[in-house]
Amino acid sequence: MDVKCKLREYMEEQELTQQEVAARTGLSPTIIGRLYHNRFSRLDNQTVIKVCKLFNASLGEMFFIDESA
Repeated sequence: MDVKCKLREYMEEQELTQQEVAARTGLSPTIIGRLYHNRFSRLDNQTVIKVCKLFNASLGEMFFIDESA
């Protein structure tokens, strides 16, 4: 099982780039890129809060457990 992020879907809906999301959240482009491509092994509380707040999404809407992985 893996935790997955729906950041890409939210970004596509609002036509935002990774650079724009990084600038708006104050997170590094590297962190945003890892979430966007689901290439992360841990989640930092502040990262989760900033991403969820930007898109007005709950934790469960932005992240989910992929049981097929």
